Amino acid sequence: MKLNYPGEYIIEKCSISATSGRTIDVTSLVASINIFEDIFRTSITGDISLVDTNQLLTSLPIIGQEKLLLKLSTPQSTVADRSRSLDFTEYPLYIYKVDAAARVNEGTDAYTLSFTTAEAIRSNRIRVSQAFEGEPAVDIVQKIIRDEDLLNSKKEFYYEETANNYKFVSPNMRPLDFINAITKRSLSAKYNFAPTFVFYETCKGFFFRSIDSMMDRKNVRAVFLEDTPNLEQTDVSRMMMSMIDYNIVSSTNVMANMRKGMYASNLLMIDLVNKTVENFNYNYFDSFEEGEKEDVHIDEHASSYVSDSKPLASECKDDFGNFLVDYDQSATYMQAVDRDQPGGLYSVRHTGTFDYTGTDSWLQRRKGRFAAMDAAITLNITVHGQTSFSAGDLIGINIQNKNPQVADQGAGDPYYSGRYLITKLRHKFTQGDGQSKHTCHMQVVRDTVTQAYPANGVSVFDGGTPVDQLIPLGEEDPSPSLY
Repeated sequence: MKLNYPGEYIIEKCSISATSGRTIDVTSLVASINIFEDIFRTSITGDISLVDTNQLLTSLPIIGQEKLLLKLSTPQSTVADRSRSLDFTEYPLYIYKVDAAARVNEGTDAYTLSFTTAEAIRSNRIRVSQAFEGEPAVDIVQKIIRDEDLLNSKKEFYYEETANNYKFVSPNMRPLDFINAITKRSLSAKYNFAPTFVFYETCKGFFFRSIDSMMDRKNVRAVFLEDTPNLEQTDVSRMMMSMIDYNIVSSTNVMANMRKGMYASNLLMIDLVNKTVENFNYNYFDSFEEGEKEDVHIDEHASSYVSDSKPLASECKDDFGNFLVDYDQSATYMQAVDRDQPGGLYSVRHTGTFDYTGTDSWLQRRKGRFAAMDAAITLNITVHGQTSFSAGDLIGINIQNKNPQVADQGAGDPYYSGRYLITKLRHKFTQGDGQSKHTCHMQVVRDTVTQAYPANGVSVFDGGTPVDQLIPLGEEDPSPSLY
């Protein structure tokens, strides 16, 4: 089917099944639908606004325990599967909250209903009290998702292999909370034991993967331009490539980054039995050293115009001749351990019944990497909607270079143009004036720059003369009292 205008979409199904057993088609009542995805949240959420002019919903009634069967698609999609549409007919959504139910006028009622997925509902109803022994972390996550006594999900599960066999004990935790606890200690089998796993849900299914695997994608999902002037309104494909709006989010806070351990940190592993201490240091710049880097960054497979990934900090020295990463005391961690052998300070190389789970194998690198994600170049963009977009996808963005000293004004900005990871995504569907409109609101991040920041440095202490003066006591002040 041909796309007639940017953002066009089709509601293939939209019906509500109530606790009374009745199912009503509400396609004609839809005013708007919002669906939210986030790589740092375990479940998708959303809301639907309905305008009822025929009192169809009055007899159900709507109480926040209904099931929503929904299917939305972009006309240009040629493949009829869940990867090209937002299909919640086989795995329905569940309405859990009536945000607003109001009488607009005589004979017209308006409803705003919040919904989520069945797994989120189930996770709030049950607990996991069980030990999982000697299994890869991904297998444990899969059991929790598939077990009939736990989440009992039949949705697609996309996963990355983990390199650790742990013994995990769930002390009466909610299933999704327990999965989040597992992700923190999961190490990638492919990406140099990367401890950057996240567990999240999109409209396509569940994902258990590392940040590194998201960035290790050769081709981006789409490339968006800052603007395309003088476009013919009939050139729909070109209009789909233009951003409707964007703004750059200021997220750089060097002091906060230091305290979070983004640049450097120190971990003390203290053996109370053998009275020994082992130090572990983290260095942010090491992950950008060619041949030695541990992490995969957003420009891993960028085009040839990118020679190498550059860090989001200047590699300059301060007044004391130190780099930003030389201050590992800016973030300090400590763990007391009881080793099972004399002098037995061991690291990730330890072998035993179960793999070693100590914080030295994941804590600093994970905290540093996620702090870098918080401090990454962040844009909020709005584009014409496509149902194929998901959180966790890579896209390209070309923002023009505004520097008047640059000869080629059409060139991309060296700091803001490039590949971006979609961390948050909102599908917004609206109906009005006889036209359906789909827009995607995205928060996207970029953890590198194409052109390295200048490294000449800035002096913090520019001089001055120290003055140390004792404050005199009141009776020694020769001035007369004024009051």
